Amino acid sequence: MAQDNKEARAAGIISVGSAITSALALLNSRKTSAVPPEGELVLPEEFVQLIIAIAASSDKIDAGITQVIDELSSLAINVQGWPPNAKYVRTFTIICAAVATPYRANTMAIPSGMNLVIKSHPINAIGSLIQVASTAAECLNINSSYPLVPNESIAYALQNSEEIFVSSNAAGSIVVFTAEKEL
Repeated sequence: MAQDNKEARAAGIISVGSAITSALALLNSRKTSAVPPEGELVLPEEFVQLIIAIAASSDKIDAGITQVIDELSSLAINVQGWPPNAKYVRTFTIICAAVATPYRANTMAIPSGMNLVIKSHPINAIGSLIQVASTAAECLNINSSYPLVPNESIAYALQNSEEIFVSSNAAGSIVVFTAEKEL
Protein backbone atom coordinates (compact mmCIF):
# COMPACT_ATOMS: atom_id res chain seq x y z
CA MET A 1 0.00 0.00 0.00
CA ALA A 2 2.83 2.39 0.86
CA GLN A 3 4.50 1.58 -2.46
CA ASP A 4 1.25 2.38 -4.29
CA ASN A 5 1.05 5.73 -2.47
CA LYS A 6 4.59 6.60 -3.54
CA GLU A 7 3.84 5.68 -7.14
CA ALA A 8 0.67 7.78 -7.16
CA ARG A 9 2.48 10.79 -5.71
CA ALA A 10 5.28 10.38 -8.22
CA ALA A 11 2.71 10.32 -11.02
CA GLY A 12 1.12 13.49 -9.60
CA ILE A 13 4.50 15.24 -9.46
CA ILE A 14 5.26 14.19 -13.02
CA SER A 15 1.90 15.60 -14.12
CA VAL A 16 2.55 18.91 -12.38
CA GLY A 17 6.04 19.02 -13.91
CA SER A 18 4.55 18.41 -17.34
CA ALA A 19 2.09 21.27 -16.83
CA ILE A 20 4.90 23.63 -15.83
CA THR A 21 7.02 22.57 -18.80
CA SER A 22 4.08 23.12 -21.15
CA ALA A 23 3.46 26.57 -19.68
CA LEU A 24 7.14 27.48 -20.09
CA ALA A 25 7.13 26.29 -23.69
CA LEU A 26 4.02 28.37 -24.39
CA LEU A 27 5.52 31.46 -22.81
CA ASN A 28 8.84 31.01 -24.62
CA SER A 29 7.01 30.85 -27.94
CA ARG A 30 5.61 34.35 -27.39
CA LYS A 31 7.71 37.30 -28.38
CA THR A 32 8.47 39.77 -25.62
CA SER A 33 8.39 43.48 -26.31
CA ALA A 34 10.50 44.63 -23.40
CA VAL A 35 13.94 43.34 -22.48
CA PRO A 36 14.55 42.89 -18.74
CA PRO A 37 17.50 44.71 -17.20
CA GLU A 38 20.85 42.87 -17.24
CA GLY A 39 21.16 40.22 -14.51
CA GLU A 40 17.49 40.26 -13.48
CA LEU A 41 15.14 37.37 -14.06
CA VAL A 42 11.64 38.51 -14.88
CA LEU A 43 8.92 35.87 -15.09
CA PRO A 44 5.79 36.54 -17.11
CA GLU A 45 2.66 37.18 -15.06
CA GLU A 46 0.85 34.13 -16.52
CA PHE A 47 3.66 31.84 -15.43
CA VAL A 48 3.67 33.26 -11.89
CA GLN A 49 -0.12 32.78 -11.68
CA LEU A 50 0.23 29.18 -12.91
CA ILE A 51 2.87 28.39 -10.26
CA ILE A 52 0.70 29.96 -7.54
CA ALA A 53 -2.35 27.94 -8.65
CA ILE A 54 -0.37 24.69 -8.70
CA ALA A 55 1.16 25.37 -5.29
CA ALA A 56 -2.23 26.27 -3.80
CA SER A 57 -3.86 23.07 -5.05
CA SER A 58 -1.01 20.60 -4.50
CA ASP A 59 -2.29 19.57 -1.08
CA LYS A 60 -5.74 18.98 -2.58
CA ILE A 61 -4.18 16.89 -5.35
CA ASP A 62 -2.29 14.78 -2.79
CA ALA A 63 -5.43 14.37 -0.67
CA GLY A 64 -7.48 13.43 -3.74
CA ILE A 65 -4.93 10.87 -4.91
CA THR A 66 -4.73 9.39 -1.41
CA GLN A 67 -8.53 9.20 -1.21
CA VAL A 68 -8.76 7.46 -4.59
CA ILE A 69 -6.08 4.96 -3.59
CA ASP A 70 -7.83 4.25 -0.29
CA GLU A 71 -11.17 3.73 -2.03
CA LEU A 72 -9.66 1.39 -4.60
CA SER A 73 -7.88 -0.65 -1.95
CA SER A 74 -11.08 -1.03 0.06
CA LEU A 75 -12.97 -2.56 -2.87
CA ALA A 76 -13.53 -6.25 -2.41
CA ILE A 77 -13.26 -7.66 -5.88
CA ASN A 78 -14.34 -11.26 -5.95
CA VAL A 79 -13.33 -13.00 -9.14
CA GLN A 80 -14.03 -16.71 -8.96
CA GLY A 81 -13.54 -17.80 -12.52
CA TRP A 82 -14.68 -21.31 -13.30
CA PRO A 83 -15.64 -23.55 -10.38
CA PRO A 84 -13.25 -26.37 -9.62
CA ASN A 85 -14.13 -29.78 -10.95
CA ALA A 86 -16.02 -32.00 -8.57
CA LYS A 87 -14.91 -35.59 -8.00
CA TYR A 88 -18.32 -37.26 -7.92
CA VAL A 89 -21.88 -37.00 -9.20
CA ARG A 90 -25.16 -37.87 -7.55
CA THR A 91 -28.31 -38.85 -9.38
CA PHE A 92 -31.76 -39.76 -8.13
CA THR A 93 -35.15 -40.24 -9.73
CA ILE A 94 -38.69 -39.43 -8.75
CA ILE A 95 -41.57 -41.47 -10.14
CA CYS A 96 -44.73 -39.40 -10.40
CA ALA A 97 -47.10 -42.25 -9.52
CA ALA A 98 -50.23 -40.11 -9.41
CA VAL A 99 -51.38 -37.50 -11.92
CA ALA A 100 -51.35 -33.84 -10.83
CA THR A 101 -49.64 -34.61 -7.52
CA PRO A 102 -46.62 -32.54 -6.48
CA TYR A 103 -43.50 -34.42 -5.40
CA ARG A 104 -40.68 -32.69 -3.57
CA ALA A 105 -37.14 -33.52 -4.69
CA ASN A 106 -34.80 -35.31 -2.28
CA THR A 107 -32.26 -33.30 -0.30
CA MET A 108 -29.04 -32.96 -2.24
CA ALA A 109 -26.54 -30.15 -1.66
CA ILE A 110 -25.19 -28.64 -4.85
CA PRO A 111 -21.64 -27.24 -4.72
CA SER A 112 -21.15 -23.55 -5.39
CA GLY A 113 -20.81 -22.87 -9.10
CA MET A 114 -22.47 -26.15 -10.12
CA ASN A 115 -26.00 -26.69 -11.45
CA LEU A 116 -28.81 -29.06 -10.66
CA VAL A 117 -29.99 -30.73 -13.88
CA ILE A 118 -33.58 -31.96 -14.05
CA LYS A 119 -34.58 -34.24 -16.94
CA SER A 120 -37.81 -35.81 -18.05
CA HIS A 121 -36.85 -39.44 -18.66
CA PRO A 122 -36.75 -40.46 -22.35
CA ILE A 123 -39.08 -43.44 -21.77
CA ASN A 124 -41.92 -41.23 -20.47
CA ALA A 125 -45.15 -41.51 -22.46
CA ILE A 126 -45.47 -39.38 -25.58
CA GLY A 127 -47.45 -36.27 -24.69
CA SER A 128 -46.55 -36.44 -21.02
CA LEU A 129 -45.36 -33.25 -19.34
CA ILE A 130 -43.30 -32.87 -16.21
CA GLN A 131 -44.09 -29.58 -14.45
CA VAL A 132 -41.12 -28.08 -12.50
CA ALA A 133 -41.55 -25.31 -9.93
CA SER A 134 -40.30 -24.05 -6.59
CA THR A 135 -43.53 -24.70 -4.64
CA ALA A 136 -46.14 -27.44 -4.64
CA ALA A 137 -48.88 -24.99 -5.69
CA GLU A 138 -46.85 -23.59 -8.59
CA CYS A 139 -46.03 -27.13 -9.70
CA LEU A 140 -49.74 -27.77 -10.34
CA ASN A 141 -50.26 -24.53 -12.27
CA ILE A 142 -49.17 -24.56 -15.92
CA ASN A 143 -48.82 -20.75 -15.80
CA SER A 144 -46.19 -20.79 -13.05
CA SER A 145 -44.20 -23.98 -13.73
CA TYR A 146 -41.71 -25.08 -16.35
CA PRO A 147 -42.90 -27.94 -18.58
CA LEU A 148 -40.53 -30.68 -19.71
CA VAL A 149 -41.41 -33.03 -22.54
CA PRO A 150 -39.82 -36.51 -22.60
CA ASN A 151 -36.02 -36.36 -22.86
CA GLU A 152 -35.91 -32.59 -22.20
CA SER A 153 -33.85 -31.13 -19.37
CA ILE A 154 -33.28 -27.86 -17.55
CA ALA A 155 -30.50 -26.72 -15.20
CA TYR A 156 -30.82 -24.51 -12.13
CA ALA A 157 -28.09 -22.95 -10.01
CA LEU A 158 -29.53 -23.82 -6.60
CA GLN A 159 -27.97 -24.65 -3.25
CA ASN A 160 -30.15 -27.67 -2.64
CA SER A 161 -32.39 -29.80 -4.83
CA GLU A 162 -35.13 -29.89 -2.17
CA GLU A 163 -36.18 -26.44 -3.45
CA ILE A 164 -37.80 -28.15 -6.46
CA PHE A 165 -41.25 -29.73 -6.85
CA VAL A 166 -42.35 -31.81 -9.84
CA SER A 167 -45.64 -33.21 -11.06
CA SER A 168 -46.87 -34.90 -14.21
CA ASN A 169 -49.97 -35.16 -16.35
CA ALA A 170 -49.31 -38.88 -16.90
CA ALA A 171 -49.08 -41.51 -14.15
CA GLY A 172 -45.72 -43.25 -13.88
CA SER A 173 -43.62 -40.45 -15.42
CA ILE A 174 -39.99 -40.44 -14.29
CA VAL A 175 -37.95 -37.33 -13.46
CA VAL A 176 -34.16 -37.58 -13.15
CA PHE A 177 -32.11 -35.21 -10.98
CA THR A 178 -28.31 -35.01 -11.18
CA ALA A 179 -25.54 -32.73 -9.97
CA GLU A 180 -21.85 -32.81 -9.11
CA LYS A 181 -20.96 -33.41 -5.49
CA GLU A 182 -17.82 -32.69 -3.52
CA LEU A 183 -17.66 -35.80 -1.33
